[in-house]
Amino acid sequence: MSEIRDFSKKRKDITFRVDDDIFHAARGVPAEVLLDFASEFAGMETSATVDQQLGAFRSMLEVVLLPESLKRFQERMRDRANPIEIDQVEDIVTWLMEQYGLRPTELPSSSPSGLPVQVPGTTSTVSTQGAVSISAASPSIAS
Repeated sequence: MSEIRDFSKKRKDITFRVDDDIFHAARGVPAEVLLDFASEFAGMETSATVDQQLGAFRSMLEVVLLPESLKRFQERMRDRANPIEIDQVEDIVTWLMEQYGLRPTELPSSSPSGLPVQVPGTTSTVSTQGAVSISAASPSIAS
């Protein structure tokens, strides 16, 4: 009898808190969804506009947050009384990418605040902007 290679993997819950709200992300990102997301930002260069950078944040959140959490997160990003601010979004997106085995690269800041903006789908070791690190060495992508 031949041996069957098992490609199953254990996935962890990805949950985070902002103030009193708890947000839940998908335990894994389906391959086609990740590839579509990566190709959407493959052409983004270091001169990305603030709108493009914010679009990347929104897309990353739409890719990974579960529907109820995404809805609440989007509401909080518009809520003047109980906001999620842009620096929090940057930190959250960076952390989420790390949870999925992706490593963001900082782009030169074009934001009015002067804060560097992380763009999903880029890596810290690859010079081509928009590349996504998908390797057999990445424990959350392949095992």
